[in-house]
Amino acid sequence: MNRLGLLCMIVYVAALASSEGEETNQGKPTRYFQANHGCNGGLEEMVDLSQIEGFEEVRTISDVAKFAAKVPGAVGFMAHPDFEKGDRFASAVVWYSHRSRTSESWTLHLFDEAEAKKGPGEAATPAALLAAELRVTAKLPTAQALIDKGGALGVNVSPADGDYNEQMLMALAVMRLGGFFAHSGQFGKGHCFGCRSVVRGGIPEKCGLGVRKVPHWTCCGAEAGTLRCRYWELIKAQNDVGPRMEMQR
Repeated sequence: MNRLGLLCMIVYVAALASSEGEETNQGKPTRYFQANHGCNGGLEEMVDLSQIEGFEEVRTISDVAKFAAKVPGAVGFMAHPDFEKGDRFASAVVWYSHRSRTSESWTLHLFDEAEAKKGPGEAATPAALLAAELRVTAKLPTAQALIDKGGALGVNVSPADGDYNEQMLMALAVMRLGGFFAHSGQFGKGHCFGCRSVVRGGIPEKCGLGVRKVPHWTCCGAEAGTLRCRYWELIKAQNDVGPRMEMQR
């Protein structure tokens, strides 16, 4: 056999071995590990698996693992506790910037056993923190425009700014620039946000504590006579979103 023929044979055998390896891997179950932490709080990137073609064939948690593993960059997945009973909600987890208690989110499963063993409060992966930082940095120009527009009243983060993750991104960018927030006074429109207590007469300038002298859950802590809402500052402090996201006073 001449040199060219030998080279072709080597390439063919390598390709055949690779193909057989892929077929074997396709038959193997995807390894996943239940995490000792959750991913509530902070920032995150999730992919709704129900929006991906083929999801209708997913029936078990092991099926979810295999399906989620196909999502580019996925480090794990989450599924509704009753997924196998018919509540078909599941997401691939690409990254998350805060490790919470397990009780604060659906059960988190990761493909990396070492990462799964980490507990609540331990630092997120450098890649996740970098992704979160880049997201906040990208919002800075818009945040500055909102600060300029809000003036003495402050920034009002509203449902028009997107889902809760997007609202938090904007809030973090505002705080990074030293801005503050006005009371939104909104309740029951998608995700609750800002001060969640509505006072009769429309959207209040102060939260329920400032107007009614009645403390309430998720109260921002503002007192009578002040327009400043501290809700997002408190959420940030609780979530500890990342090392470079210092609270601006």
